[in-house]
Amino acid sequence: MTSKQRQAHGRWQAIVRWLDEEGRIEVSEVANRLDVALETVRRDLRALEEAGKLQRVHGGAIPAAPRPMAAADPALSDDDAALGAHVWRLLPRAGSVLLGSGRLTTAVARAVAADPPTEPGLTFVTNSLDAAVVLSRVPHLSVYNIGGTVSPQTHAQEGDWALAELAKLHTDVAVIGPDGVSAGAGLCQHHPAAAAVSEAEVAAGGRTVVLAGPDSLGALALVRFAGVSDIDPMVVTPTVDRQRLQPFVEHSVEIVRATETGVALDAGGGGARPTVVPQ
Repeated sequence: MTSKQRQAHGRWQAIVRWLDEEGRIEVSEVANRLDVALETVRRDLRALEEAGKLQRVHGGAIPAAPRPMAAADPALSDDDAALGAHVWRLLPRAGSVLLGSGRLTTAVARAVAADPPTEPGLTFVTNSLDAAVVLSRVPHLSVYNIGGTVSPQTHAQEGDWALAELAKLHTDVAVIGPDGVSAGAGLCQHHPAAAAVSEAEVAAGGRTVVLAGPDSLGALALVRFAGVSDIDPMVVTPTVDRQRLQPFVEHSVEIVRATETGVALDAGGGGARPTVVPQ
């Protein structure tokens, strides 16, 4: 770094610090503090604005406008997309579905958006902001968001507010994507708040469809929220090795590969159910 670059870097650090402390800075005041020309400050402000550090206004600058929190748009693998599309084929077209949070449940929401229902009658309830945003654009759906404290990492709604709302619900199906799905340890989440919500979602659903991929199948996480006996069924991504499924087969867990032909889960829990064991 040259001497001139070091000087500019030092000015930028000072400008950003003053802006954080004072909420607004004036070009003339900054020039006096730094003992530099007005044009030097203007160049610094332009550079900092391009870097997203501030917003220039007449005569000075203010903090950069906060970016609205957009729904996360995680890149889905082909396996994720296949699982999402398959789960949508399994779900009822009338009644109610409780959709949890996470990458795989977002894949389900995207599958619904890609192949929307042709008639009204289906309600989705979710604690995922990402899924809610996707589903809100789908014709004929009723979509409800649980509410609660929003996780900055997962955009899931958690905490007492979410739990209080979930306690009032009964849906035909709950669709959950745990961080860990172990034949021995059951269904787990990495964080207690997420586990509490998942436990309430399992309790609220007439059936619990569990989504699992290579990263979660057989994995353990910090907090257990349900057992494998609560799985009804487990849908796995197409490329999961069949040896990893054997412990679940031994525990009589119903398993559906996303490549298999789906059988619709009817609303109310009384109709056909898929029983697909990997070959």
